[in-house]
Amino acid sequence: MNKRVIAAVAAGVLALLGVLVLVMYAQGANDRAFQGAKLVSVVRLTANVPAGTSSAELTKSTEVVNLPDESVPDGAVTSLNQVTGLATNASVQKGEVLLKSRMAAPGEQAKGSSDVPKGFQQMSFSVDTQRAIAGMVKPGDRIGVIGSFDVGSVLTKQTTDMVLSNVLVTKVNSGAVKEDITAVSVTVALSAVDAEKLAHTLEFGRTWLTLQNADTDQTGAKPLTIEGVLQ
Repeated sequence: MNKRVIAAVAAGVLALLGVLVLVMYAQGANDRAFQGAKLVSVVRLTANVPAGTSSAELTKSTEVVNLPDESVPDGAVTSLNQVTGLATNASVQKGEVLLKSRMAAPGEQAKGSSDVPKGFQQMSFSVDTQRAIAGMVKPGDRIGVIGSFDVGSVLTKQTTDMVLSNVLVTKVNSGAVKEDITAVSVTVALSAVDAEKLAHTLEFGRTWLTLQNADTDQTGAKPLTIEGVLQ
């Protein structure tokens, strides 16, 4: 046999052995990471699903995996049999462990609402789940609204600011999917002035939501440019 052919075959065999060694090492590393840990079987999402997805439909977008007990969140679903007849009440993202709190009777979320304070008005808007606390917003929550604007001419620096704080969420309707992006529709209670601020932000800026509570420190917020970010 030609020496060049022998050399080429030998090189191919060595390369294949190298790949096998790397695969075995990676698998061993994964086993070592779980060594000594108590493993729990949980249901995990393999694709983004909108609110209103039935447990039967979830079979196409979930898998059962073993995770260390300490990394499994409370209320994790271990089998879809636990949530038979229920549907997601919020959008759930790929890679998330399915929680029992994300499942409810079909249509239950749409009925959820919070009372509107006297003198306030309701206003609805949609925002991508990545900008809406991963779609975890629910009626009764208090949120902040951050707006980023391209102010003035192209030579003027972009500005970001906390536009609104302590805004009451009255209704939530998740699940609109367009081009693989899941959006959440949020209805909030606002004063007339704050409604105008929100409308302006939605019309001319880019919006992010924050989840707030009674202990949220709202001091120090101010209009921010790139210089402030890099300080």
